[in-house]
Order: sequence, then C-alpha cells, then structure tokens
Amino acid sequence: MPPRPTRYFTKPAIDFNQQLQKLQARGLVVADEPRALRYLANISYYRLSGYWGSFLLPGSSQFQPGTTFDDILHRYQFDKQLRLLCLEGIERLEISFRTQIIYHITRYTGDNNWYEQARFFKRGTPAEQAASSKLLSTIRGELDRAKSKTFIADYYRFYDQPRNPPAWMVLELLSFGTLYNLFTQFMDTTPKLAIANHFNLALRVFDSWMQSINGVRNKCAHHDRLWDISMKPMLSNQRGHAGYWLTEPNVTAINTKVYYTLSIFNFLMVQVSQTSSFGRRVVALLREYDLITLGLHRQHMGFPAGWEQEIMWLEL
Repeated sequence: MPPRPTRYFTKPAIDFNQQLQKLQARGLVVADEPRALRYLANISYYRLSGYWGSFLLPGSSQFQPGTTFDDILHRYQFDKQLRLLCLEGIERLEISFRTQIIYHITRYTGDNNWYEQARFFKRGTPAEQAASSKLLSTIRGELDRAKSKTFIADYYRFYDQPRNPPAWMVLELLSFGTLYNLFTQFMDTTPKLAIANHFNLALRVFDSWMQSINGVRNKCAHHDRLWDISMKPMLSNQRGHAGYWLTEPNVTAINTKVYYTLSIFNFLMVQVSQTSSFGRRVVALLREYDLITLGLHRQHMGFPAGWEQEIMWLEL
C-alpha cells in the first residue's frame, strides 16, 4: 500500500470580526454584535464550536433557522454549571476518599509513614516496580514542594524522627489522581476492601468508579466539555443499598454517557452525606436550562426513558 500523502492544515487564523461574520454567514442570528464580539474575545470561537453542533442542520455546517448566539451561550453556560456542580461533589468525595485511605491503611500497616515504603506496594512485575517507584517519587516531590506550608514546616521544626511527617499530613498534599494511584498500587486488599465497603461498593466497582471520577475531575478542572461527551465504560454497582442503584434494564448500554456518571455521583454523595442534594440539583439544572423540555437530556446525555422514576432521581 502506497504511503498516504502528507496533509497540511492551511486554514488561516481570523480576527474576531471575521469569526462573527463567518457565523452569521452560516445562518446564526446575532442580535447584539458588540456583545457577541466580547464573548468571542473571552471564550473563543473554537471553544464555543463544541456547543453548536446540535444547532446545525444534519450533514451541514449551516445553523438551523432561527438559531441565535444566545442559544449557544445558553448551552455553554449549562455545561459550565454542570461542571461546577460536579467539582463540588468531587471535593466532598475526594476528602472522604482521602480520609478512608489514611484511616484504614495506616491502621492496617501499623506504620505512620507507610506511604514512603516500597514494601507496601505492588512490585511483582517490572511494570509494577516502575509504577510504584514513580508513585513514591511523585509523593516525595509533593512533600519537598510543600515544606513551606505551615503544618509541614511545623513538623520539621518540632520533630527529628521519623524523618518525614505521618500519612495523615502528607496525603493532604496529594492530588485525586495520585491518591487513586496510591489506592490501586497498595499491595494488600484488606484495607482496600474496607474503604470500598465504606461506600457500600464491591472493590472492583469502587475501583472502576473512582477511576472514572478522576477522569471527570480532570475534565472539569481543565474546563473541558462535559454534558454530551462519551465516558470510559464503567462497571455496574453490583452491591449498594437494596433498591437504590439503577434498575434501568439496559443500563450497561448507556454507561458511557454522562447520565451514568451523574448517577454514580448521586449514589456516592449519599454515602458521604445522607442529606445530599446532588440529585435534586442536577434535575433543577436540567430544568433551568430547558434540556428536559427539549429532550436533550435523553438525546445527548443518555438519560433513559423512565429515569425520573429511579429511586435515586425521585424528587423528595
């Protein structure tokens, strides 16, 4: 087979006025041009382009008749509010996850500084050895960078041994991603089972869900589009509270949609706080931005028929 010819990107960069003119030429209604230019100057044409796909005529780059610049902004603002809601939930879940790791693994090992000892981590294969070495190096790096923090500086000021602070101090410095790696690479399953049990989940499911949440966290932290994207497939909850998890029969067919991810958040938030309002706030957000009225929650987010009758989504 002959090599494919080299393809070159040749589209020129255009200024904000040209960007607006291009949108208008494609049929977008712009009532206030100065205002639209301000948004283009602060959000960017390319970022907004991720939100106007559902406003285009099928198989065309032309907008559906009557589509306005505000319609696109409305969709963009919904996604922003959804990310903020998820970030708030992730904060609570991350703190709970961190607390459980510190509590169960420190008690299990009987070693306040287990986080810096290779013997507690998987090292059975060269890949595992490389991964655990990288993890321990990351933790050492985070600790070195944090020595000016008051609670870390105070430890070194008042104590000589052990050389480094205990796990309940150091793990406060770690990102969600590093915490997840710490959890997965820890060798013994006993404390990991206890952590998963705290969230009423089987270990396999808990591991899958936390990996997914870490991915969502990264998307939210980098302001990526969330509302209509496909996620990595996740395991179903095979344990949980009786009658609390989803009963939708084809749930495994939609587990790459944001509906499934939001259901995971809803489930876990109730484990952290039985008075959690996460689910109600998601539904309120869908209604505020008319996604339910327009059917976009089903078309783009994976909400199945009858979702509102699921126990976790029933409004109290």
